[in-house]
Order: sequence, then structure tokens, then C-alpha cells
Amino acid sequence: MYYCLREDSLLRGWEKLPTGIVRKLAGTVLFLPPDLYAKIRDFGWMLFEGSPFFNDGEEQIMKQLVEAGFADLCEAPRGLTEEQKYRFFPNRFIRAVHWAITGKCNCRCRHCYMSAPTGNAGEYTHEECMQIIEQMEAAGIQEVSLTGGEPLIRKDFSEIAERLTSAGIRINTIMSNGLLVDETILSFLSGLGQKPEFNMSFDGIGCHDWLRGVDGAERKVLHAFELCAKHGFPTGSEYCLHRGNTGALRESVKLLGSLGVESLKVAGLSLQGEARTISSYILPKEEEFQFYLDYIPQYYEDGEPLDLMLSGMFWAARNKKVRIPFEKFSEERDCGNYCLCGHARNKMYLTQDGYIVPCIPLGSIENGRDHFPNIRKVPFSQALNDSFYMSFIDTRLDAYFKKHPTCNSCEYRNRCAGGCRGNCGNAVDLMAKDEITCAFFRGGWYDKTIKLLGIIINNPGNER
Repeated sequence: MYYCLREDSLLRGWEKLPTGIVRKLAGTVLFLPPDLYAKIRDFGWMLFEGSPFFNDGEEQIMKQLVEAGFADLCEAPRGLTEEQKYRFFPNRFIRAVHWAITGKCNCRCRHCYMSAPTGNAGEYTHEECMQIIEQMEAAGIQEVSLTGGEPLIRKDFSEIAERLTSAGIRINTIMSNGLLVDETILSFLSGLGQKPEFNMSFDGIGCHDWLRGVDGAERKVLHAFELCAKHGFPTGSEYCLHRGNTGALRESVKLLGSLGVESLKVAGLSLQGEARTISSYILPKEEEFQFYLDYIPQYYEDGEPLDLMLSGMFWAARNKKVRIPFEKFSEERDCGNYCLCGHARNKMYLTQDGYIVPCIPLGSIENGRDHFPNIRKVPFSQALNDSFYMSFIDTRLDAYFKKHPTCNSCEYRNRCAGGCRGNCGNAVDLMAKDEITCAFFRGGWYDKTIKLLGIIINNPGNER
């Protein structure tokens, strides 16, 4: 029997990571040991099971490729198609892009960080969108999530989705308010072979319309969740916690779970954009943390209706895993040589006006994004080789600890690991101290959470 690369598996490589195999429209990438990769490239995937060219370890990896769906065992060798043949991208590897394709929206959200209701955020032209997708393809981007504003509001949304598909880029998620989700768009995406998660905000039973500024928004988004379930599209949701909807969380979680929503992320209202006009609704962090502690037992009493994340304080899956997102490493594990933000090393955010930034918060902080390159001036390939963006996401924690000696000597040094850059809220100093994560650990909230759960968490992957 011969090892044969499956038709949707492609040989790809990037600067410093030249030995990749990707699954087309799946967003999945594996990197093989260089010696093994050289063998299978040189022989054009015409090596048989038990070949003397493989050592024991390499044979085991080949079997794992079959089990993972990258390869088959065939009675006869099968050559590679032109698309499958090796292609090298002369830039660093970034797997995914979170892309705000517009700054416009059909809601009038009272908390919109980009002030989309005013229309001032603007959007890309159709030609710019096509050029950006071409650049993504040339840089070897594997998947995108589409956001806005409201991404479905674009008249050329179908053309954007078609072009992404033809480029072999998976649409992983569509962040939407749900008002435009209908049978037509779901059937269209299914026809492309794209089944993205629709992540649709829901801000509480009886509370949603107020925050979204549109009468009937709650009814429409709940119907959108039902439509997605009917058509086999996964769904997730986000809940913006404020003084007006704390009492609605428990019943809202149960409702979303009953509609087949797989996950919910709850986070407090932040003082950005339009939210400045409703600042009295913002919960102080200590009050927000206490609210989560009070709610966690109710979540378990209700049978864990969905996967749940409560800010950085708590994350639980229905498969019984639980972790504290604020906690990055155990104290026994020195994290100094790790990237300041591991998330940013695999996924970037492209703002509605072209800035290539590590995450949404750094794209929304006033002037903070000005540190980073703009796609209208710097192509992806350059941004992923020689730019402030690349140097920033490659920054190691040792550099942060050198800047902050008190953090370096803190008992929570490795658990906190510099916190989150998006929390620092400092447009001038992107290496500023994250006071929110610091308060969680040094304010005793970590210990309270551990006590509540009745576990000792040594690393983020521990089971309950």
C-alpha cells in the first residue's frame, strides 16, 4: 500500500516554517520534520507503507497523517496535481485574519467601539477587497473570520465570499448582529462549501433591543439562531455585560443553549466609542468579578447549557474541561522565552480602515493602531516580514519583564505573563502594565475562583 496525499491536501511552506501540509478550505496546517518532508517531496508522494526510506518515527508520522485525513493508503501510487505541488510563501506564517470588511452597520448600538452608527468608520471599496484577498492568497493565509460593522450589509458580500473560496481560504466565522441572516445567505454559503460559525451578539432577554438601538432586534437574532441550526451552521454568541442586563444572564444562557448555540463569551462593557455616552452602565472590575463568582454555581446547576467564557476569569466546556483564561502558565514553568501574546502569533486583525494589528482592542484604541502598518501602504507579504507588526508579535516576555521589574519578581509572574496587551488601554506604550489582569491575581480573585471550583489548576488544560 502506498501513502497518497488526499486531493484537498496541499504542500506549502513559509519563511522559517517550510515543511507544511494544509487542508484546503479547512484552515488546518501541519508542519513535518524537515528530513521526512524532504523525502516525501523528493519522491513525489510515491513511497509505500513500510518503505526502508522511513525510520520508525517517520513511519509513525505517516500513519498519523492518514488518521488525521491528510493522506490515504492506496493500492497504487498517485502523483500530485499542480495545485498540490509544493509552494513556498516568502513571508512569516500567520494562519488566520480577522477582517473587518466594513465599518458600517444596520444597528445603532449604544456601545459600538468604532461608532458604526455614524458611518464615519467607512469601508473598503470592492476593488480593495479583491486586492486584499489576492494578497492573503499570496501570503498563504488559511482562513478568515469576517466582521464589521455588520459584514452582511455589504452589497458585494457574495462576491467576497466567492473570491475567498476560489483562493482556498476558509471562512471560519461571520460576526453578525443576525438581522440579515436568512435562508438565502445560508444556502449560498453552503453552495460554496463554506460552513462558518455565525457568532451573533445577544445581550439578554428583554435587554437586547435597548443596547442594539433597534426595535425587534432580539426577536430577529433569536430567529437567526434557529435558522442556522436548521441549516447545520454552528453558532456562538457574545454578551456585553452592563448594569442593565446582569439579571438576565442566567435565563439567557439557558435560552441560547436550547437554540443550539455552542458557546457564549461574556465580557463587561468597556469605555470606548459610543459607550462613553452610557458610562454609568459600566460595572467596575471588582463588581464584575464578583458577579461571575455568584453566577458560576448557577451555570453548573443549569446543566452547563453551552461552553461559557466569563471575561478572563472562567472558561468551561460541556466536556467538563475548565480553565482560567487569565492564567497563561503554571508558576513552575518559566515563560520568559514565550511570545508576549501567543494568540497574535497565529491570527491578526485587519481593521475596517486597513490597519494590520494583533487584535481588536489594539485596533480600536485611539492612535494605538498608528504604530502598525496599513494594508493600503504595506502589503501582507511585507507586513509579515519586516514591519513593526512582526517585531511586536515576536516580542518575548523577557523584554516585558525587563521593562517591569515588579512583574518579574511577582509571585504570579508566570500565571499572569504580562497580561493582555488589549487590556493595557495605552496608545503610547504598548508594553504598559495590564492593570486588569494584575488586579485579578493580586486582588485575590484568582484564589477565590480556585476555591469556588474546588480545584487546583496547574495549567490551562487541566480537567475539572
